[in-house]
Amino acid sequence: MHIISSVGSVVGNNTSVHWAQTIKTPSVYGAIEVVDAAGIAQTIGMQVIGKMEAFCNQSIVSLHELEALADDGMREGVKSIALVVPVGTTLYVVIRGAGTVYLKRHGQYAKLLDHEGSISGEGKIGDIVLLISEACKTTVSESEMMGIFDHLPAADAAEKLAFLLNGKTESAGSAAVVFEITHIIPTEPVKPEDVEPRIGKVQRFIYARPHEKVLTMKRHIAVWGRKLKNPKVSVTMLLLILFIGSVLFGIQKEFSMKTDKQVTTIMTEVQRVYEEGSALMELNPVKGRERLVTAKTELTPLKEIVTAKTKEGRRVLELYAQIDSALTQAMHAYTEEPTLFYDAALLKSGGVVNTVALIDDTMILGDAKQKAVYSLSLLGKTGQIVAGGIGYDTLGSVAIHGSTGYALLADGINAIALLDKTTKQNVVKKSSDWGKITAMVSFGGNLYLLDTEKGRIWKYVATETGFSDIKEYLNPDTLPDLSKATGLSIDGSVWLGTTDGKIMRFTQGKENTFIPKGVDPAFGQQLVVYTSDSVNNIYVLDSQNKRVVVLDKDGMYLSQYVWKGDIAPTNLVVSEKQGKILLLVGNGTMFGIDLK
Repeated sequence: MHIISSVGSVVGNNTSVHWAQTIKTPSVYGAIEVVDAAGIAQTIGMQVIGKMEAFCNQSIVSLHELEALADDGMREGVKSIALVVPVGTTLYVVIRGAGTVYLKRHGQYAKLLDHEGSISGEGKIGDIVLLISEACKTTVSESEMMGIFDHLPAADAAEKLAFLLNGKTESAGSAAVVFEITHIIPTEPVKPEDVEPRIGKVQRFIYARPHEKVLTMKRHIAVWGRKLKNPKVSVTMLLLILFIGSVLFGIQKEFSMKTDKQVTTIMTEVQRVYEEGSALMELNPVKGRERLVTAKTELTPLKEIVTAKTKEGRRVLELYAQIDSALTQAMHAYTEEPTLFYDAALLKSGGVVNTVALIDDTMILGDAKQKAVYSLSLLGKTGQIVAGGIGYDTLGSVAIHGSTGYALLADGINAIALLDKTTKQNVVKKSSDWGKITAMVSFGGNLYLLDTEKGRIWKYVATETGFSDIKEYLNPDTLPDLSKATGLSIDGSVWLGTTDGKIMRFTQGKENTFIPKGVDPAFGQQLVVYTSDSVNNIYVLDSQNKRVVVLDKDGMYLSQYVWKGDIAPTNLVVSEKQGKILLLVGNGTMFGIDLK
């Protein structure tokens, strides 16, 4: 047996310091409320919801698992989490922080939880479970709340509660989920003997010869013809047909009325979000785009099931087209074919760049094929060879700090004075702790090495005489899988792209979850991330979709640069000062895109 449910949700007017949202996944429903004086309540809440949605890809089958999910979501700023999960015919309910859960059964109301805790019990057809945040509880009185759910299904009750919240002076942080059990379906397997006789007749007809099929059909028609000659049978059949027709017409009309009501409810909410997003575009483009994306996401499921033949369907399709058009204009998506910026063959015949680093207006380029390191000024595109020779055929990565470049070789790291082109050998010697070092960055004068084999980020602190012994950047209790990392960028936090479409961020040695928001279409698999303390944004090379996506450092989408040509970039650096995105292409040349 398993539960079929109808779910309605309500969210009040959120602010930057007091935010709430509902949670609706294939297996978990609930509400979350966040309070943050710094104005990042939404960011905190979306991080929690993102982790929950990722966890809920696997169905929850026990109260213990639901408790663990809620416990994992509690962090500083999260005021309340209330969750419900149906498993079979059992309902599991959990509250962490504050919040309240009510149950309506057979017209009677009961308060299941009014404090942190958990409970489970058998669900019945017609049961309505109401989960509300603490702010919703204080905004709407208990008597008002109970009055809303008198003889109303989940969707209508949610709509009525939404109107009630909109009429309140202060509804920030209010969220509610209405979970109604509409059916309980048996899941017992069908016995083979119950279907085999019927299947046998059908199979015999299907596999019969054409003339045998004709004879069979004629025989059935003749039998029914004889029966219909009897006046009583004819009248009975006519009445039966009329009865069935009237029942089907009634069901269709009732279903149509219910569908139209649901469509109207969704359309009203989507229209509000769309208008809000359009109004915000001039004042706050980031927030405006976020609201437009929300409107499109909420309307998409409805757009997929309606038809232009109905009035409601035409309204849905028209509103969807308006939102899509507004979002296209708001997305700041520029089609920009990259142009050749620099070819290392101008410095050394056959030069092929395999690694690049940038600081201010100076780039350092590594060329393992020609055993050389070059420096390049962005202002005049003037370049020079600054190091090279024996051992540089193993050149794996370069980094730059001030006027000093660094080259990662098989036996250690060399320091290169870019002004006088002198080299200090092995300022950092190869360590027995190293596995496979795939990237190197200099930040604050210190060196950071990405070790994808050992799952470590090694750190060497700059001293007056060189560098310290090897240290670990990541905290001992932080053991991420770095085997799919594509590179390393640092702006105070450490940023990594991956080959499975993720962006990882670590702050002070601990993982600091980063959730991109508003990216359309979604990221592909192969991501390379660039940022630094001298740029304001995050730049993501999405080679699968032939674009560079620009995010702010809270994860909000800002713009994207798309190309259609065949270039295949493997890395990037960005100079916001010079207004350039520079792409290292697979053939070893540098291509550029102008920032808008």
